Amino acid sequence: MAAHPLCRECDGTGWIPYRSETIEGELEEAYRLCPGCYGPRHCTGFKTGHPCSRAGAMRYGLGYYCEEHIEIIYAGEGVDHAREAICYLKRWLRVARDRDNEFLEMQLSEALGEAKTRLRRAERELDQACEDAGDPD
Repeated sequence: MAAHPLCRECDGTGWIPYRSETIEGELEEAYRLCPGCYGPRHCTGFKTGHPCSRAGAMRYGLGYYCEEHIEIIYAGEGVDHAREAICYLKRWLRVARDRDNEFLEMQLSEALGEAKTRLRRAERELDQACEDAGDPD
């Protein structure tokens, strides 16, 4: 009897074939569990040993998350991107100052100010997403 007769990924078998490279460099056919049939049905949450009790339908990376935790992940990525931009802008600003390039220094200073503003906004969004997610229990 088929595990899930309506699943289009595995045709109801529960297994999806894929190609795997062996140590010798040859390809062999292997199988993995179908995520549509056998993926977790609840959010894996962020804390080990403290899974979220909300239904988790969205896969992100290696985990399955509820909508609230996905919002936190997206907001956290925005903070990370803004911090990375600030780091690079500071480096280039030092280069511009070392080479006495006033025009480039002015442009980079403006961009750095904008990046810091984006960082503050992203941090507020992250705080709001964390507050909105709350504790479901």
